[in-house]
Amino acid sequence: MTKIILTTEQDYQTIQAELNAGKKPSKTLRFMVQALENYRQARKYGWSRPWNKYGVVNFQSFRLNDSDAELRQLAVQVIMAEWPQLPDAPRHFIDELLNSATKPLGFIFFQEYTDNGQHFEGVVVSYGRINKDSRRHRDRLDLILESPVSQGISTGLARLRIYVDPFNDEGKEPLWQGHIDKPIQSDTQRLFAYLADLSWVWAEDKSRIWQHWITDYIDYFGPRQWVMQKSYFHISGNPAARAALADTPDENEVA
Repeated sequence: MTKIILTTEQDYQTIQAELNAGKKPSKTLRFMVQALENYRQARKYGWSRPWNKYGVVNFQSFRLNDSDAELRQLAVQVIMAEWPQLPDAPRHFIDELLNSATKPLGFIFFQEYTDNGQHFEGVVVSYGRINKDSRRHRDRLDLILESPVSQGISTGLARLRIYVDPFNDEGKEPLWQGHIDKPIQSDTQRLFAYLADLSWVWAEDKSRIWQHWITDYIDYFGPRQWVMQKSYFHISGNPAARAALADTPDENEVA
C-alpha cells in the first residue's frame, strides 16, 4: 500500500470515520493513522507538533494534573532564568497559560532521537489548552531538556529548547522559540533532576501513564531504541542502570 496523503477536510473526515469503524487490518491502520496525524499536525489540530514527532521515539508518556503545581512553577522559573529578555508576546502567553486560575493541560514525554549523528535522550514538559476560537486547535508551550548519549551512557543535561506556540491560522511557525547549549542555571538543573526522578517513580503508576490506542500505529511512540548502560530515565527491569543526580528530589515529593 502506498502512503496516504490527505489534502481536504473531506479526506480527513473519511479516514476518521473508517478508523472509528475499526475494521481495517493493522498494516492499513498504520498508514491511515499516520496520514491522519500528518494532516492534524500541519493544521495544529490537537496536541501534535513537529518537534515532538519527526525522528523521535517517545518511550514514556505521562499526564499531569492539578497536584503538579510545583512542577509548573519550576517550569516558569526556568523560562524566566534562562530567557530574561523574553519578548512581551511570548511572555504574556506563558504567564496567561501557566498562572491562570484555569489549570492548563499538561504532559511529559520521555524520548530518544538522533540529531546530526548524535544520540540524545530527552524529556518534553508540555503545557497547553484548547484554543479559545477553535476547539479543534491547541495552544502549546514546550520545554525540552536533552542529554547526549555516548556508547549507551547518558552524559548529562547539555541542551535546552523552548517552543511558545499558541495557535495562529496565519502561519505554522511558533510565536517564539529558543535554544541554549550547556544550560547552567540552578533551576534548570533542578528541573532536569526532578523530571528524571518522575520517569522512574511514575513508570508503574497507571494513574499517570498516558496511552491511547492510536499510539500503537504512530511511529513516534514506541520502546527505547538503544541498549543503555546508564540513563537518567527509566529502563524497564534494570534499576541498576539509573544514572545518579546529586540533586534528585526525594521520591515522596513526587509520588
